[in-house]
Amino acid sequence: MSDDIPPTQHSKPFTGFVISLVAVLAAIFLPLAVYRNLHVNPRTDDAQIRANVVGVAAQVSGAIVGLPVVDNQIVHRGDLLMELDPRPFAAEVEKAKAQLELTNLEILADKDKIASSEATLKEREARAIYADSYAQRVSALLEKRYVTPDKVELAKTDAEAAKSLVEAARATLAQARNLVGEKDGVNVRREAAEAMLRDANLKLSYCKVYAPCDGYITNLQITPGAYAKAGEQIFSLVDRKIWFVLANFRETDVQFIRPGMPADVFLLAQSGRKLKGIVQGVSKAIYPITGSSTGLAGGEGVLSRVQPTIDFILLAQRYPVRIILDEPEGSDFRMAGTAMVVVHTKRGTEAGEAVIKKLQAKELKPYEAPVHE
Repeated sequence: MSDDIPPTQHSKPFTGFVISLVAVLAAIFLPLAVYRNLHVNPRTDDAQIRANVVGVAAQVSGAIVGLPVVDNQIVHRGDLLMELDPRPFAAEVEKAKAQLELTNLEILADKDKIASSEATLKEREARAIYADSYAQRVSALLEKRYVTPDKVELAKTDAEAAKSLVEAARATLAQARNLVGEKDGVNVRREAAEAMLRDANLKLSYCKVYAPCDGYITNLQITPGAYAKAGEQIFSLVDRKIWFVLANFRETDVQFIRPGMPADVFLLAQSGRKLKGIVQGVSKAIYPITGSSTGLAGGEGVLSRVQPTIDFILLAQRYPVRIILDEPEGSDFRMAGTAMVVVHTKRGTEAGEAVIKKLQAKELKPYEAPVHE
């Protein structure tokens, strides 16, 4: 009778056994594979795209008379951003120029005094030599009674007086030389006047504010006529040279992340696009906000603040990891944009470190705005 059973009925128990075995093995190994993948390639969706920001502020106070830029405009290094009323500072420049000219005239007059004092000193030295010689000759004649003692005393007194006049002339000469202000071949009075002029020219040049880098004008909400205070930020300039992502990773993952490791970055604005990133470094300090201390500074200074998601459960702290974007700037690069990051910890770091060094290479000479002369 058994020979009459179809072959498909014999294979059903075996097929069921294989399916069950595969399901059991999948249930065991798939979680292990997922855990290993998460361990080797830590990831987070708590990340934001960032860029360096320059706060644009005037270095002197004054009324804004020119504002040749608009909000969200692209500007280049050296472009004029803002101009203040230069008239008060131009007046200071003219005043400093006049003071320099007056100082030069005073120095010439003091040099004339030196010449006069030197001539007076020479004359008095000559008279002192003669008076001393005369006193000596008269003293020799006293023994032979050719002169009276009074005449000898008078000659000696005249000689002492002549010496005193010489000392007075020397003091007057020294005073005249000090008034000129010469020291080590440099006239310090003229240097001081020239420094005042340079300072006035520098402040006048501060009336024009230039872009220190290529970037985007942001949060421009003023118009010509507004008053700018020295050091008070008026608007911002987003540096477009380097874009990066600050990704908050758990401390259990941070221990495996090293500078130079490659990373995949996905922006929420274009979730289907994968961007190349390179780990620049991991923050060494944050200021944890917990419980009632949320609004307190705590004395830790200016540190990153990472808000915990749940307060009543022991959670691994999260640390910001800076990831440089090794991609051309895109239209979807905006500060504070949401991102998801995956770091590949098993790949090398040398190539990434070389790219970061190239991207972060500073200008050979920092930008300096032109100074009025």
